[in-house]
Amino acid sequence: MASNQTDPYRVPAGRELDALIHHQVLGNQVNGSCPSYSTDEAEADRLKALLKRLSGKEIVTGHTRIRGRSWFARCETDPSTSTEVLADTYPLAICRLALLRKRS
Repeated sequence: MASNQTDPYRVPAGRELDALIHHQVLGNQVNGSCPSYSTDEAEADRLKALLKRLSGKEIVTGHTRIRGRSWFARCETDPSTSTEVLADTYPLAICRLALLRKRS
C-alpha cells in the first residue's frame, strides 16, 4: 500500500503502518524491522510526544462511546480547525493522526 493511497482514517494496525510512520512521518530509514507504533502503547506514547513537539499543538486522546472505534486522537488548533481520528485502540489512533498530520 503506497502512502499516497493510504486512507489515514481507515488504515489498519500492523507492520505496513509502522513502516509508513517510521519512514514517512519520522524520516527514519526502514532497514528490516521498526518499532510497533500501531500496536505498542509505549511506542504510541513516544510518537504522541514527538507529534506534540513537532506541531507545537496539544495532542488529545481519549475514549469514545462508538462501538469498534473506542479511541480518538485529536490535534488541537482551534475549534474550527482541529484534526481528529477514531480507532479501536490508542496506538492506532495516534498513528492515524500522525499520518493525517503528515499529509496536511
